[in-house]
Amino acid sequence: MSFPLRKGGIERGSPPLEDYVRLFNNKLPMRDRPYKILLVVPNASMLETLVPALSERFDAHITCVSDAISCLDVEMLDPHDLVVSEMALPESNGLALAEQLIDLSGRPVILMADDPDFDDALQALRVGVADFFAHPFGMEEVLNAAQRALSTFTTERKRAIKNRRLRDLVRRVVRERRDLNQRMDLICRDLVESQRRLVHRVLAIEERRAQGTA
Repeated sequence: MSFPLRKGGIERGSPPLEDYVRLFNNKLPMRDRPYKILLVVPNASMLETLVPALSERFDAHITCVSDAISCLDVEMLDPHDLVVSEMALPESNGLALAEQLIDLSGRPVILMADDPDFDDALQALRVGVADFFAHPFGMEEVLNAAQRALSTFTTERKRAIKNRRLRDLVRRVVRERRDLNQRMDLICRDLVESQRRLVHRVLAIEERRAQGTA
C-alpha cells in the first residue's frame, strides 16, 4: 500500500553573452559517482531486503543507521542523495527526522510506516516527503519511488548549479562592461581635454599671426 506524495573582461570582438551561456550549458556537471542512499531502519530483516534491492537497481553506496541521531550525524558529515527511513525510530519520529533532513540539505526522503493513518500521510505531505509507504508494500513500488526521487533531485540540483553559474556569469559580464564604460569615459574625457588644448593652441597661434601683421 502506498500514499504517493510526489512533487512534481569584455573587449571589442569578444563573444556575446549568448556564447558564454552556451558554453556553460555544455559544461554542466554529469553524474560521475554512484548514488549514495542512507537507510534509517532499526529492523535488521527489513535491511536485509532493502539493501540488496537498492544496490542492484542503482549500483548505489548504501549507508545504514538505526536511529535519528546517527542519521543526522552521518548526513551532516556526508550528505546522501536519498534517505529512506522508518516512521517508528528509537526515541524519535520519522516525520520529525524527515523535516530536519529536508531543512538541512533538501535531500529527498521516503518514509515507511506500520499502520499509518490519514493524519500521518497529510503531515508527510506538509513536510515535503517524496513518498510514503505502509507495510506491507511491494519492493518494486519502493524502488520506483526511489528512482523518481533521485531523478527529480538530480534534475533540480543541475538546474540550481546552472542558475548559480548563470548568475555568476551575468555579474561578471555586468562588472566587466561597467569597467569598460568607465575606461571609455576616461578616454573620452582625455580626448575632449586634448581637443580643447589643441583649439586653444591654434587660437593662440592665429592671434600671434594677426598681431604680427597689424
